[in-house]
Amino acid sequence: MADQVDIAQRNQLNQIKVERKDYSKPSLSECIECGNDIPLQRQKLGAVTLCIDCATYVEQKRKHEGK
Repeated sequence: MADQVDIAQRNQLNQIKVERKDYSKPSLSECIECGNDIPLQRQKLGAVTLCIDCATYVEQKRKHEGK
């Protein structure tokens, strides 16, 4: 049977699980959320689907949900 430390560690690990992103896929030229253009410099990163504004919004939302 798991003790409280094991349960706490398991919960902590579940909170930090992050899906790996495949950066070998090509980026989009338009944001999938708002349709705005994605700057060429950002497209060069690979697998970009959101413009800077939408990506920032998603990251802020994740941070607030995680608290």
